[in-house]
Amino acid sequence: MSETEKIVTKTFQAGETILTEGDSGKHVYLIISGSVEIYKATGGNRQLLNTLGSGEIFGEMGILTNEPRYATVISAEESRLIVVHDKAFQAALLNDKLPIIKPLTKQLASRFREVELQNQENLKRIAHLENELSYARKKLLEYELKP
Repeated sequence: MSETEKIVTKTFQAGETILTEGDSGKHVYLIISGSVEIYKATGGNRQLLNTLGSGEIFGEMGILTNEPRYATVISAEESRLIVVHDKAFQAALLNDKLPIIKPLTKQLASRFREVELQNQENLKRIAHLENELSYARKKLLEYELKP
């Protein structure tokens, strides 16, 4: 088995960067213990997007889409991770033998549901704001038309 086909465990200390936004994706990570924080650089600031814990997976999107890392992931505390090289991950996707596949599929489906719920909530907020704006415009016109 070549180095790129191995699956290893690695421990990251609190505050240690695991992957950096903009880098190419070479690994998928499964959290055995501890937690990580996901940050996105916005306007020169670092915005916390999510915190993941034991049993959760990250780093898969860069491999699945072949795009640079979307965010930076930092260990929030001492964290032990299973590190799967992209070639092993891709091979596992083809033969469904790696135990990471079932939790990955479940997690991806959950993320898609969360995004859809957030989109629905945003659409409700937009509709509410449009109604408020329409009402404010109507009141402004009434006020301007009074002698």
